[in-house]
Amino acid sequence: MKKLIAYLKELNASTVKLIHGPNGAFIVYVIDGKEHTLPVGKKSQAGTLREFNILTTEDGTVIATVNSYKQVEELELV
Repeated sequence: MKKLIAYLKELNASTVKLIHGPNGAFIVYVIDGKEHTLPVGKKSQAGTLREFNILTTEDGTVIATVNSYKQVEELELV
């Protein structure tokens, strides 16, 4: 599983911040002066920027999580 910092470096992000708000934590990063956000998983709210891994869902959504997930099996349903 890819670490958040490595993922953001691949995107050429210049800065990253961890924000805590009333609806939970999220990550703000900047690429070419434009801010982008990533949600933080509900059970990973207390994580730090260096701890986060990246989880990409089937629909392409990227989530920051402290948990480590790995694909165990995949079937093509044609």
